[in-house]
Amino acid sequence: MTFGIVYLSVTARHRQRMSMIEKGISPADLLEKPDPYRSLKMGMVAMGVGLGLLFGYLLQTYVMQGDDENPLPYFIMVTLFAGAALIGHYFIVQRKQRG
Repeated sequence: MTFGIVYLSVTARHRQRMSMIEKGISPADLLEKPDPYRSLKMGMVAMGVGLGLLFGYLLQTYVMQGDDENPLPYFIMVTLFAGAALIGHYFIVQRKQRG
């Protein structure tokens, strides 16, 4: 069964590439272009997750008075800070691309 799945996926990909070549489209044109700011994005998201965990801990400890069973502050803060990191990444990339 595994062999059949692999065989079908390989042959389907081959057929797709052959039909693209027949129509004059290069398969290399459809490949994603490398993102030069990918490491910046991943670093900012990692920092956002770390800060979110820290602020989630602080929120749970000092505001919620140590309710250890509730993971909601961690989830909220990680989501908030990771989203803020992605928005910050967008503005940094836009400023770099403008010159």
